[in-house]
Amino acid sequence: MDGHTLRLAAPGFLEWRVWDDGCVVFNAATCQTHYLDNFTSYLLRLIEAAPRTADDLTATVIAGLGLERSAHMDAQIIKALRNFDALALVVEAE
Repeated sequence: MDGHTLRLAAPGFLEWRVWDDGCVVFNAATCQTHYLDNFTSYLLRLIEAAPRTADDLTATVIAGLGLERSAHMDAQIIKALRNFDALALVVEAE
């Protein structure tokens, strides 16, 4: 995951319902609904907009949120990407 480009597993099949403290995303390709907090929904939306690597995501998050890069941020993003993979939301781009 670290150096690989990730894309949505089923582009065009996600349906979003957003609230102030998070959202649910329904994946019509798998018929599964997932709760995402604001941070993980932000990451998935970035991948939905364009395939990205973990480094691309980290740079975008840091710039977008005005944060500094840290080992904690890197670990948080990698953990979220692994969860997306386990939920069949993302795959490595070919």
